Amino acid sequence: MRINSVLACTLAAIASLGMAGLSAVGQGRENPNSFAPTYAPDREYDLLHLKVVLDVNETQRTFTGESFNTIRPLVQTLTTAKFHVGQGLTVKSMAVNGRDVTFKRSGEFVTVTLPAPLAPNATAIVSAKYSGGSKQGGGFGSDGGWHWMVPTKTNPDKDGFWTQGETGFNREWAVMWDYPNDFATTETITTVPAKWEVVGNGIPVSNTVKNGRRTAHWKMTQPHATYLLSLVAGQVAIKKDVWNGTPLWYVVPASQKDTIDASFSDTPDMMTFFSNITGLRYPWPKYAQNAMYDFGGGMENVSATTLGSGNLTDGRDGIRTMASLNSHELAHQWFGDVVSCKDWGQTWLNESFATFMQSAYFEHARGSAAYDREIEGNMRGYFGEARRYMRPISTRRYANPDAMFDSHSYPKGGVVIHSLRQMLGEKAFWKGINLYLTRHKHTPVETTDLMKAMTDASGINCEPFFIQWILSPGHPVLDYTWSYDDASKSVKLRVNQLQKTDGGVPIYTIPTKVGIFMSYGMSTQKITLSGAEQEITVKVDGKPDAVLLDPSHDFLREMQHKPTAAEARAIVKHATNAVERQSAFDMVCSDSPSDSELKSLMAILRADRRTFPAINSVAALASINNPILKSFWSEELAHPDPSRKAAAIRALLNYDVTSGDIATVKSLVNASQFNSVNLAAISFLEKHDKAGSKAVFERAITFKNRNQSIANAAKRALSK
Repeated sequence: MRINSVLACTLAAIASLGMAGLSAVGQGRENPNSFAPTYAPDREYDLLHLKVVLDVNETQRTFTGESFNTIRPLVQTLTTAKFHVGQGLTVKSMAVNGRDVTFKRSGEFVTVTLPAPLAPNATAIVSAKYSGGSKQGGGFGSDGGWHWMVPTKTNPDKDGFWTQGETGFNREWAVMWDYPNDFATTETITTVPAKWEVVGNGIPVSNTVKNGRRTAHWKMTQPHATYLLSLVAGQVAIKKDVWNGTPLWYVVPASQKDTIDASFSDTPDMMTFFSNITGLRYPWPKYAQNAMYDFGGGMENVSATTLGSGNLTDGRDGIRTMASLNSHELAHQWFGDVVSCKDWGQTWLNESFATFMQSAYFEHARGSAAYDREIEGNMRGYFGEARRYMRPISTRRYANPDAMFDSHSYPKGGVVIHSLRQMLGEKAFWKGINLYLTRHKHTPVETTDLMKAMTDASGINCEPFFIQWILSPGHPVLDYTWSYDDASKSVKLRVNQLQKTDGGVPIYTIPTKVGIFMSYGMSTQKITLSGAEQEITVKVDGKPDAVLLDPSHDFLREMQHKPTAAEARAIVKHATNAVERQSAFDMVCSDSPSDSELKSLMAILRADRRTFPAINSVAALASINNPILKSFWSEELAHPDPSRKAAAIRALLNYDVTSGDIATVKSLVNASQFNSVNLAAISFLEKHDKAGSKAVFERAITFKNRNQSIANAAKRALSK
């Protein structure tokens, strides 16, 4: 699940529970006894198969249904069986093997009395007839379940429904076992208006139309957690593709079919990458990506992800703007679907991995600089939450299941997995991931399952890592100073761990590196952090220009130390981490650089001409008005990164430009260009060649994008 605004609401709710506190070094504190331990509910039977038959009344916004639960006892003698039932369902009758039986509702369960005790090896089909639909469900964190889409004048195709099962809301449209500690095969048979299409889990068994009604039968023959059961239906456009023999379905509102290619055409590359890197081929019989109205973010329903239609793109919002969401949800098909957390205190096994795998995909598709920025962004996302409260990533103490979907389970856990990758090394890490997935395929998992798999695959005892990073709250907060001793040709590094250690936050033991910057480049030496205060001596060839602790950002840490402006000049030239280079670049630009230093910065940027460059923001340089920069900004108009290109256009607003510059910028105003470039170009032409650009502005008025920002900018340029 990728959540957007819901996450902020969840965090606010958690903070209101009194868990937050601030420390002297900016870390929050959580009382570990805030909540009683929560465990997965006990089971008396194994749910083998769930079949749901629904008849949808689109006029009255209701449905009638029947759930068939095939069960096998786990106890010696089973005399009663209980199932989750939602508040919005009215249960009319229940039967065992077709024979009506008595039932009783209490809280979240309905319990049936079996006609005769069921022996351990026997099976029975417990069915329930019910009605529902009047309870409108929302997205994640908003009491999911069943959600009706209602047509509007602007969106007449906004008609149909979708379901949302995580964390425990599929019970709002089916009587079932609705907790992830049991896996079952499933099928759905759904009758809707003929004009609607229905997409479910697994493969389509049949899809028939009779008397103006469509009945769609979907079946999943591989076991999975029942919260991953899904149905979407409505007036949609569907484009079908194939990846290595596996059907792909791209499903969007009918009026938005033109967004399909720009939104989803990199899905096959993602599937190949995840299959190759995990060593486990995409495991399901098809993959559908269903973009629906009213849905926010995404939900990794097995073989049939649901996405918010607001994320769709025509390709001009930026480079592959849906890649983050799509890769996150696709990664869940392995991490969260092939294996699912046994209880919601283990949510990180789903969400941290999807977060990390999305970063790994960016590394594959966009390069190391993009990966560096993903890791840094995740760190910062977590630090904001850590100032309010901290908890172990894996815990049994939480207010409710939805509270676990926070920045500890997403970005913090994602960076911790990155840290484990750096500690173990590429080969051992991915070998462990493969063992974890294959050993526990189609079963619920706990943190210890991952820890054992990583240990068995690598030969390295991973328990200490898991204890300090996963099972303990907090994170290291580091500061350091360094000095050079010419007599011994050594650097003395004095490192302090500043995090408060109350509430179970540890002093960390961390194998890492120190980067030594000389005029000819950067070299690294291995060190180990292990104390609250520590002095480390590193042999060097001469006095360094700069020293960086953990120059590659190999582990989660909050770094208090800031390089000096003099150090930044060395770091921007030789650092290998894009975040360090960007930070150093900005610092040099803000420190009144000389003409020779500006030439050096321009040389660095000229060598950084990838589509996803290491230095992706040149705003700090653009704030400097120096004639020496003008020719550089003209060159940048051809940069493949749209953000760099748009920044160059904006920078040229402050210079006298040539007719060649104007002609180039005019050529950039076109319907297929990125929105940011079009908007910057219109502003440029309005200032530098308003009279000569009238035809350009008039053409731009016809450009269509989601909020009509380009057309509106062109209208303003013409009206002034």
